[in-house]
Amino acid sequence: AQLQVTSDVREASLAEESHLVTGGTAGLGLLTGRWLSQRGAAHLVLASRGGKLASDTASEWEGVQATSAMIALERCDTGEVKHVRRLVAFVPPPLQGVWHAAGALADAMLEKQTAAGLAFVYAPKAHGAWSLHETASTFGVRTCAFFSSVAALLGGAGQANYAAANTCLDALASCRR
Repeated sequence: AQLQVTSDVREASLAEESHLVTGGTAGLGLLTGRWLSQRGAAHLVLASRGGKLASDTASEWEGVQATSAMIALERCDTGEVKHVRRLVAFVPPPLQGVWHAAGALADAMLEKQTAAGLAFVYAPKAHGAWSLHETASTFGVRTCAFFSSVAALLGGAGQANYAAANTCLDALASCRR
């Protein structure tokens, strides 16, 4: 995975700051949550479509819980603007970091790609990033990170929809920068 980060301050104290991690209950999102909590984030909201930890995340979750961060697991479909707005409003102020690791896969060779498959992949990743960008921009967020993929640059067999969604993240990160 490729991480696109836009930030005004690279090394700042995380004490008393809140951070929101979408796709935060598994994989890179939960790793990011652990990293933020270990660096002193005061409040951490880990969000996913199901709002529950993935079954194979026990060691990462223990790392998050071993810190003093106040942690909330929230349900949010980032493909839905109203869900993103509700989620951002839920985060205790000051919201200083948005970390977007949400995504979905619907792999198929190009001739088998469908509009439904594109929408399924595009919604949480690309629409989610845009919704977070628009919603969080009114909060003076210092850091906004979009977890993209090398598929945006190199493609991948059966991942045209995923590559397109990640290209949107790269473009949005460049725009924010």
